[in-house]
Amino acid sequence: MPDLNRLRPRPSHLIVHRGHAVVIADLEGFIGGGVEGFYYRQTRFLSKMRFAVDGRPPVGVCAVAVSTHSSIAYYLAPSPAGDRAGPEPEREHGGGEIVRHGIEIQVNQSIGGTLRHEIVATNHALAPATVTLRWALAADFADRNEAEQGVRQQDAPVNREWRPGRGGGILALRYCHPQLRHAAEIRFSGPGSWNADETSVACRLALSPREPVALAIEAVPVFSGEPVAASHGANCLDAPEAAAGPRMTTPNAVVQRAWDRAVADLAGLALFDGEGDERRTPAAGVPSYVALFGRDTLMTAFQASLLSPAMLRGTLSLLAKWNADKYDDRFDEEPGRVIHQRQLGPLSLLEKNPFLHYYGDYSAPGLFLVDVAWHLAVTGEREFFLGMRDKMLATLEWMDRDGDRDHDGFYEYATKAGPWGEKNQGWKDSGEAILYEDGRMVENPIALVEIQGCYYAAKQLLGLAFASIGDNRRAADLLAQAEQLKKRFNETFWMPEERYFGLALDPAKNLVKTIASDPGQCLAYGIVDDDKAQAVADRLMTPELFGGWGVRTLSARHPAFNPFAYHLGSVWPASNALIGFGLKRYGFDAHLHRLAKAMFDASQLFEHDRLPEVFGGHARDPAHPHPGIYPGANSPQAWSAGAVILLVVAMLGLLPLAPRDTLIVDPDLPEWLPELTLANLRVGPSRVSLRFWRDGAGRTHHQVTEQEGPLRVYRPPARSSSTDRFAQFVREALTR
Repeated sequence: MPDLNRLRPRPSHLIVHRGHAVVIADLEGFIGGGVEGFYYRQTRFLSKMRFAVDGRPPVGVCAVAVSTHSSIAYYLAPSPAGDRAGPEPEREHGGGEIVRHGIEIQVNQSIGGTLRHEIVATNHALAPATVTLRWALAADFADRNEAEQGVRQQDAPVNREWRPGRGGGILALRYCHPQLRHAAEIRFSGPGSWNADETSVACRLALSPREPVALAIEAVPVFSGEPVAASHGANCLDAPEAAAGPRMTTPNAVVQRAWDRAVADLAGLALFDGEGDERRTPAAGVPSYVALFGRDTLMTAFQASLLSPAMLRGTLSLLAKWNADKYDDRFDEEPGRVIHQRQLGPLSLLEKNPFLHYYGDYSAPGLFLVDVAWHLAVTGEREFFLGMRDKMLATLEWMDRDGDRDHDGFYEYATKAGPWGEKNQGWKDSGEAILYEDGRMVENPIALVEIQGCYYAAKQLLGLAFASIGDNRRAADLLAQAEQLKKRFNETFWMPEERYFGLALDPAKNLVKTIASDPGQCLAYGIVDDDKAQAVADRLMTPELFGGWGVRTLSARHPAFNPFAYHLGSVWPASNALIGFGLKRYGFDAHLHRLAKAMFDASQLFEHDRLPEVFGGHARDPAHPHPGIYPGANSPQAWSAGAVILLVVAMLGLLPLAPRDTLIVDPDLPEWLPELTLANLRVGPSRVSLRFWRDGAGRTHHQVTEQEGPLRVYRPPARSSSTDRFAQFVREALTR
């Protein structure tokens, strides 16, 4: 067994975050160069924050994150007592460690709207000492993208003003930009003598031996003229449903650690926007995507819906407020379209990019409809579903009015926003993601394979949802539309010679015959005909796509394959989990077990047992004991955390039907996961605890250990053929 601690990549930065606030520091805890900084809403309010003791940098002992939103760092500095005659014991050790490491500085950092440092200075030497702590501070108000790329697109002078006060003072750094009313107010407090110059703030402290002295620094962002309120520890979401949330336990320590990390990350990524459950809506990822991203949050909310129905409800509520109601080509905005991302960094506020409210994504509209229907299935909350009726209908109208640009029955994207619009608008949104089989770039408009699947699922699930509330006419119409799309899809996208689906249709409606992971998502959406499902599942698990760590985004045989390209050979946990859900849907449990094992094995190789946004697509072999990580990959990433939850849900075959007070279970545990308990699971008004275990013959059993409410736990009879079992199970449950 390899030494996992040796295999885990060393982090490049110390990062803490909460809501829209993020600190990126070096590994000693200082802010001083490159992308480092204290950011609020993608704006850098501190570009430098480091201190010296008596004019010399301290020795960094360690700096570590103790939670998602706090860290602790220790530093040592020489005692000034070594520079002068002192008591006999002091002179005796004048060149020793008592003097060299005589001064300890502890920095407790927390973030929550503002950035707080509690500084504790302790004199471990044998004589009193007077030291000067001096903080070098600067703010450049760069956009997060400017800081990362090292190129400014907006800039202005920064005015510095020091306002002394009793026991401290305030350093105000004001951005003199005519359109951006930003400032950083840095408040200092504590004993000692305080002063400031053009670059720094200093405090001269008298330290008696072994008597700690505490100081405090709080950096308050002033965003668009308004000071940001502090939220340190207030209303903190420590678990998805607080103490009442579901709990998973298993003897498999790898799966347990990955699950626990995913649950903590989903809570820690909450943006705290809006009201009530809307505050649970997660950021897409840290440190780059701390903002509202429609596609990412909708997928995450679906993945983790049984863990956190409140996050699903809150995400839908918050995103619905931003659904488009007009045409504006600058932002790819069209009535009924679901927002792709909303950022308030300087480049967005100045409209140097489209992300103030950008709609250039085709996944989000379908996922929005899927999630509204899925929320009804999980909670049975008819009133919420009806409250979303106008938003749903507007998005459905958009799909067939603007989403199908040439009205041929398929959904194709092309930006209207000019050079700054997103070229590719599926989940693979990088500019080079969609290529012909010979490596040429596919021009727009493009009809992606998984977008057809997503929109099929949207119409099918909404049809079932409307049927469950008695709107049979609308249900029948949506189900008929879904079946027509499924028929066209299987006729047009299927490649008989490859026994697989093509990646897309190009502008001339020619099939792009590239072999990629995307058709695996179509299994999850249920659009694949039963007679094609086996071939798709088997192809996904061949070495050209499945490298041992997961399913790659692109076939290893493709001329553009690169294991470290964003969408051209890397492995995405989010996509793999959705593929795993699809494998389960069609009954390919053995394939799911291989894929899930790969994901959980990979989780051990990364910091905190956390699946990152994306990692390398090398084959799992002796030459590659670690898959590597994509440069700049976000970690944590919301839909990578959600992927862990969805993989467990898939292996258990959990399918909620709250309007019928039913939970379908179809468990099949692998040999490496022989036992699992899921406690306090909520379906509609009911709560249930379930134990699952695998016997010596390989059969998986389940037992209801606790139940509250009228829920019926239904296990369908076993199926021998590869069919869309979820659809069958739903029909059976609805007719019983």
